[in-house]
Amino acid sequence: MNSSNPRAAERVTPGQALFRVVRYWSRRWTGAGHTVDAERGRDVMVTEAVATLQGDSGATVNQIADELGIDQSGASRFISQAVERGYLRKVASPSDARQRLLLVTAEGAKMLDSAHQWQESIFAELTAGWPADDVRRFDDYLRRFLRAQDERR
Repeated sequence: MNSSNPRAAERVTPGQALFRVVRYWSRRWTGAGHTVDAERGRDVMVTEAVATLQGDSGATVNQIADELGIDQSGASRFISQAVERGYLRKVASPSDARQRLLLVTAEGAKMLDSAHQWQESIFAELTAGWPADDVRRFDDYLRRFLRAQDERR
């Protein structure tokens, strides 16, 4: 939101506000450093998508592309980078040896743990001045919003 015009946030619709928050924070994770690195943010996004979808056997590139809302070639680039960095690994599909499935590695799980800790710290920082009941209520609303999103799929 435009910090030079504090009233600008008041003119934003709820949908616009949601997407501004997502757009701003989705690739901000800095890891241990303090410099924003978009590639690290992409590593978190693609590894989180695999963790969400992998189940017992793994996730496909097409599933990851759909989860991220990008095309298959874009997802493949993100996946290749995460594989090179050791966050994901490819395994043969049990039903089709030509197909590769993706799984999160121990290093990927460690990176996600760090990202999740950072996400929690940002949430705590942004709601620090809020009454505890408001924070709990907002958390409940976010969870309800996520359930509605999952049901919409």
